[in-house]
Amino acid sequence: TLLMCELNPETGVNRVAENTKFFIEVLDFFLTEQVLVGPEGNMQAATWMSRTTTPHDIAFVGGQRNGLHHIAFFLDSWNDVLKSADVMAKNKTKIDVAPTRHGITRGETIYFFDPSGNRNETFAGLGYLAQRDRPVTTWTEERLGSGIFFHTGDLVPSFTEVYT
Repeated sequence: TLLMCELNPETGVNRVAENTKFFIEVLDFFLTEQVLVGPEGNMQAATWMSRTTTPHDIAFVGGQRNGLHHIAFFLDSWNDVLKSADVMAKNKTKIDVAPTRHGITRGETIYFFDPSGNRNETFAGLGYLAQRDRPVTTWTEERLGSGIFFHTGDLVPSFTEVYT
């Protein structure tokens, strides 16, 4: 799974909708979840899409600049996510976000940085089976904190500021 930050640096225009449309029309993805913002609540600030039955195979999130937010590695279970945290602690790996659960996609997760400074995620839990005819789950700006970090509802500054 890839999460890409998309903002046109020259115009400051969020390119999430444009990329989402491309992935749907050209690459046969379907939309599973989205965050809508703006005065009318109709601008796609983030989208999660799939081609399989997982809640997302790729996601686009508007941000301060273009770049890679993270690469995710799917694990079988929450216990595997916790075991990966143990391995990271033992090897003194820089953990960005300790084990938690997302509201968006319902996944269990931990985020960490590799030696090159790229953010990575181990991710488990299907949360639900994605299907093309399943209604799209829509989140609002007010619910974004709990969408990203379900338990605390607090956004971690590095999570929204670090891109490679």
